[in-house]
Amino acid sequence: MTFIFWLQFATVCVAGAMSPGPSLALIIRNSITINRFAGFMTAVGHGLGMGVYAVFAVTGLSIILTANELLFQLIQIIGILFLLYLGFQFIFKKNEEIDKIKEQKSINSFLQGFSIAIFNPKILIWFSAVFSQFVKIDASFFSHSILVVTASVIDGMWYIIVTLLVTSYGMNDFFQKRQGIIQKISGFILVLIGILLIIDFFQDS
Repeated sequence: MTFIFWLQFATVCVAGAMSPGPSLALIIRNSITINRFAGFMTAVGHGLGMGVYAVFAVTGLSIILTANELLFQLIQIIGILFLLYLGFQFIFKKNEEIDKIKEQKSINSFLQGFSIAIFNPKILIWFSAVFSQFVKIDASFFSHSILVVTASVIDGMWYIIVTLLVTSYGMNDFFQKRQGIIQKISGFILVLIGILLIIDFFQDS
């Protein structure tokens, strides 16, 4: 695995983690209404939940790639289209206010973060789209493990940063007010990565 290859993957993961949604709302809520440690635990739980999805995505896509290369290429194409669709949706979608979750899903903040990751079906689609571009037939177990760990750590670290921001500087409204900007930046990054992946796909064909 080259550094450029890993950097492309990490960039997609960063864009995905930064996309506003229910997970961000939960992190902000627990950080502000409970305390910083609660925010940290929610972030760690969410990161591990994403790691579980990443393991399933790598395992499943590796099997498909080994058994049927044409089917895997089809998944790659669908994955690229999904990234482009999501990117353009982020760019052109109107700003929407982030609604804070009012009811606790669990007393434990860690389990809250884990559950909101696990019970979001869009995350599985996201990982299938992303990992279909980066799982290689000749890759080692170590290389695939790096992908899993990268996705999990980036997700957890992003939400830890969010927790630090909202608790250290009183920026509880920061991400709500700037949701549209973050969304559009994420969209542009996804579109750019999608275009680069299209170029790589046809060069390898």
